[in-house]
Amino acid sequence: MSLLNTKSLSIGYRKGSESRILQKDINLLLNEGEIVSLMGQNGVGKTTFIKTLAGLLEPINGSVHYGDKDLKEITPSELARKMSLVLTEKPFNFNITPIELISISRHPYSNWIGVLSQQDKRIIEWALEETHLNYIANRKLYELSDGQLQKVMIARALAQETDLIILDEPAAHLDLNNKIEVMLLLKKIARQGKSILISTHDLQVSTQLSDRLLLFNFNEEAKEGVPEDLILNGTIQKSLYLDQYGYDMISGTINIDQSGKTVKISGTSEVKFWVTMALKRKGFVISEKKALLEVICKGMNDLEVVEGGEKNTAESIAELLFKLNTH
Repeated sequence: MSLLNTKSLSIGYRKGSESRILQKDINLLLNEGEIVSLMGQNGVGKTTFIKTLAGLLEPINGSVHYGDKDLKEITPSELARKMSLVLTEKPFNFNITPIELISISRHPYSNWIGVLSQQDKRIIEWALEETHLNYIANRKLYELSDGQLQKVMIARALAQETDLIILDEPAAHLDLNNKIEVMLLLKKIARQGKSILISTHDLQVSTQLSDRLLLFNFNEEAKEGVPEDLILNGTIQKSLYLDQYGYDMISGTINIDQSGKTVKISGTSEVKFWVTMALKRKGFVISEKKALLEVICKGMNDLEVVEGGEKNTAESIAELLFKLNTH
């Protein structure tokens, strides 16, 4: 079932009678259970698009529909029950606690004086548990790190209990552990039938997490498709200007200038991968054919350098680099 769709949508800013269009003719369909990642360079219109979907900015042209209803016909209270939004802006009040901030998300469902029901409290507790924030639930927001605050904002969106969640850079301030945790949580929520739209610069997360990608570029039509198709046809590399840096989409690495000695690497696949990474970083030229040096990866603590028939062992990659540099 479609939860959100845009029809020939053009986004941007109005100044008097003039309009500055950032993206035009966007036709996006968001279905239940899907995660769609929005990607593009800074300034290309990602946040503007999100704010337009949320009714914070008016479309330049076209329309936004929630189900079969035009956004213009939806009241703020009704929209708050359909869509929850996590922006990069900080909360207006840092002197409240996470549980108080999350409680605000229940206002679309509470009575006219804002009293929380037992069901509201259960949902707030669930959101805290899902984001592992129970231990800071009663601290003040000013006591939290940027990463903790980001998770509180995500918990607020979860507690709002909407079918559609839109997030602008949800992992921007998170360390690796928390980033993985949040992304797996979003995947879990999507499997429950919700639709999630994420604006992100994190290519690794978006390609592993998303069912589809929406790519914005300057002076070009928006591109949309499954990550693998967009990688294989070169659309991602072009949209994110990765091709000019020799970015390897498979390993997620850039090609650093290599002008040193040629090295052939063989052996255990996992160790071989990391040895290859280390040697490339140091400027060695990796070759599949006969080379000046050969490195045999027998195990994590068993590396062997061969030059002209002479063998030299190393017990770590650091020691291997030292030995190679002395050859």
